[in-house]
Amino acid sequence: MRFISSLFGILASTSFIGAGFTSAFAADETIRSLAEERGRFIGTILNSEWFNDNIEPEFEEIHKTQFNVVVAENEMKFDATEPKENVFNYTKGDKMIAYAQANNIRVRGHALAWHSQVPGWVNDYKGQKEKLLKVLKNHIDSVVGHWKGKVAEWDVVNEAVNDEYNAGWRSQGSVWYEGIGAEFLDSAFVWTHAIDPKAELCYNDYSLEWGMREKSKASFVVEQVKRWKKNGIPITCVGTQTHIEIAHETTPQNVRDFAKALAELGVTLNITELDIGFPKGSAGKLGAADYAKQGHLYRQFMDVFLEEPNMGEFVIWGLTDAHSWLDEQQGKTEGLLYDKQYKPKPAFDSIMVSLKSHPAAEVKTPYTFAKDTTANDTTVRDTTVTDTTAKDTSNAIAKLRGLQKFTIHLAGRTLFITGTSAKPSTVELFDMQGRPVFSAKCENGSVDLKNITEGLYVARVHAGSASYMQRAVIK
Repeated sequence: MRFISSLFGILASTSFIGAGFTSAFAADETIRSLAEERGRFIGTILNSEWFNDNIEPEFEEIHKTQFNVVVAENEMKFDATEPKENVFNYTKGDKMIAYAQANNIRVRGHALAWHSQVPGWVNDYKGQKEKLLKVLKNHIDSVVGHWKGKVAEWDVVNEAVNDEYNAGWRSQGSVWYEGIGAEFLDSAFVWTHAIDPKAELCYNDYSLEWGMREKSKASFVVEQVKRWKKNGIPITCVGTQTHIEIAHETTPQNVRDFAKALAELGVTLNITELDIGFPKGSAGKLGAADYAKQGHLYRQFMDVFLEEPNMGEFVIWGLTDAHSWLDEQQGKTEGLLYDKQYKPKPAFDSIMVSLKSHPAAEVKTPYTFAKDTTANDTTVRDTTVTDTTAKDTSNAIAKLRGLQKFTIHLAGRTLFITGTSAKPSTVELFDMQGRPVFSAKCENGSVDLKNITEGLYVARVHAGSASYMQRAVIK
């Protein structure tokens, strides 16, 4: 089990689950504020309804308050930005950039080279390699050039690995692969880097969360990243979309394993399109236990995100269930942090609890935050390496704090505590939303948990002034 050594600042908070969710966190505590303290970016999309001025006023207020990274749902894709050959439309993308700049929000660009949402005129050149190379290069040069310095990170290539899990590129249904071959991927990265050398460049795909087994998409991507790095292709990050269902309980650990494999290659892993949906037929039939389970999974993903030092962005594919692609396109429902009335769900609480249980001093980040030397700062967070007069008051992340000199060990239904000098110890157990479920004194170094329901919990031990926490699986 991985440990979390910290004081658990909000474990006494209670969430009221069911119809009409209520968050129990202080008004000045937001996902955004906690993420920024930890040098991380947590965000969500701007739905197409926002771009068309057809969305409730609550949406934007929550969005800019809770999140510090944004991506357009559709408005920066190929068909939106170049609907006719060499005729570019940046109006909606510019709207998002202006919104992001006004609210000091990081921008992801999605996506430059993708087999889907390609305008019909591109397919007119199907099979014409030289022409398609010119089309793709012109598109990248124009789009990346237009937003140079304003987009922090691009999904350069999206969903180029096939769905058969046989370790190969998507060879059918892709005008780019069929007409150019695999070299279109290398070229896209090189061209993007040439236009904006400071932008981070990602390969983005779905089903990367299914594990690193032989011939899986994830293992194939790792091998391609090795090749790209060896050949000097300027890739800096991989995006795992992670569109999953509530039953997919093994995926957080799979994402952790994937992050570790990429860390060995010096590449960042970002969660780019997360949603955790219920089967569509369950709409209207869900209860407190269902929403708690959803929160449980969101919590595990956030734990992985904060504990793996080469993960920097955590993006959810939607803010509210009132505006989500799941119902119409995925056969799933209610997969986001806010319900259709813009009330935070237990999933929101779970993310907040995870953030607060990972102190800023203990969270490593792949981003560089230079020490601020400006006396009169006004901005919330600076994302530049060089000090400027617009910097914030954040400093470099401090070194990890030393671990307490005692440990927790779970054997069956008995929790053992060793190494404590102050006795008796207090043992507390919390669910993944931070709700207390058990508390007892530990007089003899062990506590019986036989009456606790099976599941994943966080155990906290107090011994004198020391406090230690560790995740525990009760079976």
